Amino acid sequence: MIINVFKPKAWTSNDVVQKIKHACGFKKVGHAGTLDPLAEGVLLVLTDGDTKRQDEFMNLKKEYLVKVVFGYESDSHDLGTPLRICGKDVGDNLSREALSTALVKYIGRIQQQVPAYSAVHVKGQRLYKVAKEDSSTILSLPYKEIEILDINICSFTNNEQLNYPFCTTAELRISCGKGTYIRSLVRDLGKDLGCGAVAMSLIRTKIGEYNIEGSLTLDKVLLEHLKS
Repeated sequence: MIINVFKPKAWTSNDVVQKIKHACGFKKVGHAGTLDPLAEGVLLVLTDGDTKRQDEFMNLKKEYLVKVVFGYESDSHDLGTPLRICGKDVGDNLSREALSTALVKYIGRIQQQVPAYSAVHVKGQRLYKVAKEDSSTILSLPYKEIEILDINICSFTNNEQLNYPFCTTAELRISCGKGTYIRSLVRDLGKDLGCGAVAMSLIRTKIGEYNIEGSLTLDKVLLEHLKS
């Protein structure tokens, strides 16, 4: 069975898998692509015999909607760790045209450095565990080849009044292949523009033909399968 689950914020992808497995009595449960705890949206949960199809679903095109704030940075490249001001004057005066120009280099197959707060193994250790336990420990962050198919600017606002005054924000819709770290893209984009950039929110809206409109909340998944 393939279940299109809407993963809520604060849940890990594994939290969702374990909840469905134990509550619904499936023998095997997996998922087809991790979402960060602070991200939400489409998580494909595979059960029993369909867990063998994981690679098939992992290779499907994905789509994300990310809201970016410029002029700040953080160790996790999102709101999961404290923000620091970085090139805020540049960020506050950023133009839509400059952002559009900077995005061009990311279309196609590129080398992307994984974020320190990720589940990638380096020297036998999960990067996020090292980062959380001892931020002074420096491990070399590996690069991987990814493919970004398209990036569209959905909205762009200068001097928006948020929790941080006089910010420039943008909402980007990104279509990409497997293994893409949207937080890393945001980090690199900020560097290219001469200011920091942090992902304020992240939603996965599609995996292949599975979209957010057809996703089920975890409560609804549990209710339907507990009845059956």
